[in-house]
Amino acid sequence: MTEAPDTVDLALALRDITRRWRIVAAAIATGGLLSAGVLAVGPRRFQADASAIVRNLPEGGGSMLAKLADGGGGSAASALLGGGISSPLETDVQILQSRAVIGSVVDSLGLQVEVRRPRGLAALSVVRAVTMPGGFRHRDVEGERQSDGRYRLSEGGVSVFAAPGMSVRLPVGTLRLSPDAPATFRLRVYDREEAIARTAKAVAISKAGGEVLRVSFRATDSLTAARVPNAFLLTYLSRKRTSDRGVNAHRAEFLQQQIDSTADQLAQAENLLRSFQERSGVIDAPAIGKLALEQAADLRKGAATLEVEQGALDQLLAQVAAGAIAPRQLAAYPSLLRSAGVNELLAQLSQLETERAKLLERRLESDDAVVALDRSISQLEGQLVPLASSYATSLRRQRADVNRQLAGVVGGLGAFPAEAQSSFRLTREVLRLSAVLTALQTQLVQARVAVISEGGDVRALDIAQPPLEVSFPRPASTLAVGLGGGLIVGIILALLMGSHGRYLLGDDAIQRAFDIPVLRFSPGQPLVFSRQEARPSVVLVVALDEGARTMAVANGIFDTALARGMSATVVDFGNEGDAPRGPGHNADLVRRLEGEHDLVIVSTPRLASAATVAVLREDRPVLLVACAERVGRAELGGAVSMLNQLGITCAGVVINTSTRLELTASP
Repeated sequence: MTEAPDTVDLALALRDITRRWRIVAAAIATGGLLSAGVLAVGPRRFQADASAIVRNLPEGGGSMLAKLADGGGGSAASALLGGGISSPLETDVQILQSRAVIGSVVDSLGLQVEVRRPRGLAALSVVRAVTMPGGFRHRDVEGERQSDGRYRLSEGGVSVFAAPGMSVRLPVGTLRLSPDAPATFRLRVYDREEAIARTAKAVAISKAGGEVLRVSFRATDSLTAARVPNAFLLTYLSRKRTSDRGVNAHRAEFLQQQIDSTADQLAQAENLLRSFQERSGVIDAPAIGKLALEQAADLRKGAATLEVEQGALDQLLAQVAAGAIAPRQLAAYPSLLRSAGVNELLAQLSQLETERAKLLERRLESDDAVVALDRSISQLEGQLVPLASSYATSLRRQRADVNRQLAGVVGGLGAFPAEAQSSFRLTREVLRLSAVLTALQTQLVQARVAVISEGGDVRALDIAQPPLEVSFPRPASTLAVGLGGGLIVGIILALLMGSHGRYLLGDDAIQRAFDIPVLRFSPGQPLVFSRQEARPSVVLVVALDEGARTMAVANGIFDTALARGMSATVVDFGNEGDAPRGPGHNADLVRRLEGEHDLVIVSTPRLASAATVAVLREDRPVLLVACAERVGRAELGGAVSMLNQLGITCAGVVINTSTRLELTASP
């Protein structure tokens, strides 16, 4: 059997569909009947929608994420984190879908009870309160009004009586009947968890757009369909206001306590810093350290200068004492030279020496006037040594004072790092506590504003109203779905029957399935073969199914051979009743007739018969004959497969029908 090609010919597919139009029509009719059945007896569903607008005010906080959300970088931060930051509206959707909210709605509307009969009644029309806390499998409760006005409730073989508006205890819980309950009813009761699960499946909560939430609910009655969305919004709004107010108030109270504690710690830190500064004198550690270092450097420089000057002066005094130099030379010492007293002595000495020089021009050195001048000069020179000694003593005293000051400064610098560290620590603690106190005060203001806002602007937008028309099933859409579905199913079935069905309809279906030629034949019409390189001398005409008229086909081939001027004969092994053309009814004649004629046409019964097997040879092509439009896929496939295994050529399939006189195969 040849595999079908992977490509699909739309024309052939359309032909398969049109040939099996009865299947398509039956599928469409079935879809229409199903739609009509759904419209007639299907369960009714009503849908109602309610919506609310939710504007969440940004909460204050010191975190970087809160600052990004409050500023212009909120969307950028959300995009940077790959959408990990959920919007407040998504949080509200999750709250509405929570078991806490659904459970509250179930309890308030008595959704643990479903009215099964009469249909279309809300649960609150039969029962006003339901208390069934335990877990159990759903059960049915029958109710019937008695002559005295009471109701008889039966559940699981247990019957109890209850007056309208009064509570009655059942094995699974307690019910309180409505005064407007119908005369007879049937209830199905669920445990609370199952009722929550059923309600969660029937409710749809979504973002309608922007900051609007939509709640939709489907129910078997219009009143429940409208009550449930409204109850969802009412429960949500109530929880939003009360819970948010409590959270913000607790947050403000906590922040106030933290502010008080931080203020006490800040006061203690400030007192410690003041005591340390008063005790150590370190107010500004960097400035004081810099001044101390500069003072120490100046003192070291002054001490070195005094030491050098004192050494030089002591050396001069020693030389004067040893007589190596004259006392007058002490006046050349720079520090003495800058002294006013020394300069005055030098001026007097200069004046006396000038007078002495003038006297020596007229008088001798032994003259009394000259001697008197020499004596005066010696006295003045003698006054320079005490002055120099006094100055040397002053230098030693100054040097000792500078060394003491330097020692004090150096000692202070040794203890300064520890004092600076303590000062830095105390100052840092004061600054830290000041920053914390400022941040807490800012958050306290934000928390108090949040208390006033009460969770933002949250209010109902559209209130659900009891729907007047059912949402399912709608006549137009239900019929369209039924008929459209039937059409699609019918087309699929027709295509499947065409490619994998039991029967093959039409020439193209046979040729597409097995890739062999197909001819249509009617009595009296010649059969034309295509040219072949090696013309066969024997052609076997084999019946494909019961009732196939092989002799008529064999006679058509015979007439065609005669028309072409060929010598031909027909041998019939099928006993069909048609008169054969040519001598012989014995299979042994085939070999002899093959040598006597150009073409021998052998008409045989089915391929598996003994007569057909006896004349099968590889050089004898087989022409299969079918008797009807519908050709069995299994029969044809088995015959072609058998011929392929034997290495015998299948010349094609001839459809022998008398209803159509048209030759459709290619030559």
